[in-house]
Amino acid sequence: MQFDHIVFDNDPAQYITPSWQDLDQLSFELAKQVIGSGEKFDLVVALAKGAWPMSRALVDYLAMSNLVSLGIRFYSGINQRLKEPEVYQDLPVKVKGKRILLFDDVADTGESLIFASDYLLEQGAALVKTATLFFKERSAIIPDYYASRTNAWIIFPFEIREMSQLLSNNWRKQGLAESEINARLKKLNFNEKIMQYFAKIEK
Repeated sequence: MQFDHIVFDNDPAQYITPSWQDLDQLSFELAKQVIGSGEKFDLVVALAKGAWPMSRALVDYLAMSNLVSLGIRFYSGINQRLKEPEVYQDLPVKVKGKRILLFDDVADTGESLIFASDYLLEQGAALVKTATLFFKERSAIIPDYYASRTNAWIIFPFEIREMSQLLSNNWRKQGLAESEINARLKKLNFNEKIMQYFAKIEK
């Protein structure tokens, strides 16, 4: 599944804006790949917090009931990278001897998937396979299953407030006028009423 890239003048980034329906279709495509592979899993481990929204759809399509979350932190603050990644939200179940499907929204650098896979194996997992909605070529790991390949900046529908603030601040630093920023957000399919609400309460 491919997406049209959105580009702006004097902005080196390219953007894609998958909808909730798109993400559901990607989850279905992932499930078809897993089912088609013939692999059987005991547990889906969703990486916090990007994998949370679509993990429920994935386990539904896989007809699996066992779903847990694992949280990994690489930064303690803005640009404050930890010497080593740390688990800040541990597994609520034992994984020894289990066959695990590790799920995330995107394989970007791949660091989270690599660290989480190693961690699960250290905890005694019998097998760990990885699955992501999106895969970026710069990733240090190619997921065993992925539904779409892109190198664009992905704007997910479950991070509207965070992403609109981040993009707006970046563009203000570049000297863009508020009217141009609003026009760009509109082109990226940000809901205007939602943007207006947060703009009011953040003043």
